[in-house]
Amino acid sequence: MISINKTYKMIINAIVISTMALLFLSSCNISKVENKNLILYNYKSGEKIANYPIGKDDYFYVKFNHSVNMSPVIDYYRFNEDNEIFVYKTIYYNYGAGVETELENDESLSYGSDGSMIIDNINKKIEPLTYYLSNIYDHKLSINGNEEISLWEVCGQNILINIIIK
Repeated sequence: MISINKTYKMIINAIVISTMALLFLSSCNISKVENKNLILYNYKSGEKIANYPIGKDDYFYVKFNHSVNMSPVIDYYRFNEDNEIFVYKTIYYNYGAGVETELENDESLSYGSDGSMIIDNINKKIEPLTYYLSNIYDHKLSINGNEEISLWEVCGQNILINIIIK
């Protein structure tokens, strides 16, 4: 016959082992979104141009000068577990053709100390995410606000690129 002390020790050991197993599995960060890549493609040929690692909680932005009002625009993007890209914020410095003039749904407009206009809470799915890299103004890519990458240097000029998460 097993003593009561031995029974308690076996139960406590089983609880400790189960708890350790659960802690180990949760630290493995098993989820649908793991390490992803932000990939730039030549839209016309489908050729892969560049690849940048990106994490599930990361964001990226593309900064460029607007072709009509000739002032900076910065579009901020996030993605979900299905690799769908959503614009969530835009910063611009001038009104003009192609620049948002009316707010939708929960969007908000605020003004930066530098005179910028900031539209937040956009949450609009962008499919496909494409940019035309003319030879007039360079586009800059940044992941998490880190160093800006010249898309002219990476992709060239007068090229239509597609940006995807995979």
